[in-house]
Amino acid sequence: MKRFSLPVLISTGGLLAAALLSGCETSPNMSRGAGIGAVAGAVIGGVIGHQSGEAGAGAAIGAALGGVAGGAVGSQKDNEELRRSQLESDGSYYRALLTENEVATLRARAEQAGRPNAPLTDFLTSAEKENLRRRAAAQKAEIGR
Repeated sequence: MKRFSLPVLISTGGLLAAALLSGCETSPNMSRGAGIGAVAGAVIGGVIGHQSGEAGAGAAIGAALGGVAGGAVGSQKDNEELRRSQLESDGSYYRALLTENEVATLRARAEQAGRPNAPLTDFLTSAEKENLRRRAAAQKAEIGR
């Protein structure tokens, strides 16, 4: 059996993992995490496999495991960023929490600003948004009881 140098095997394993992962439609952090995990896994797997004379197999296994683990971590980060952006920018999130009086107040603000057709949540102050977040947390806690 022909023996390859450790750097060649590690590079090959990393490139193979990156090629396999690049064909998937993924989110930014998931792709980045999978790529970094695959390369790191290939390096670590190659070093460990080299100790037992199976650097190529170790690199391939390490790349696969590292890619999956890195992708999972990246996906979790994407989900957290999505949740945070929805909470901060999604008008329907705030709109669902508004009372009739609050809606009337926001409509008046929109009229005064000359933007009667703009989303009402555009006229919430930072303090009002924070109060709505607290209200949502309290409702969520009550539902959980």
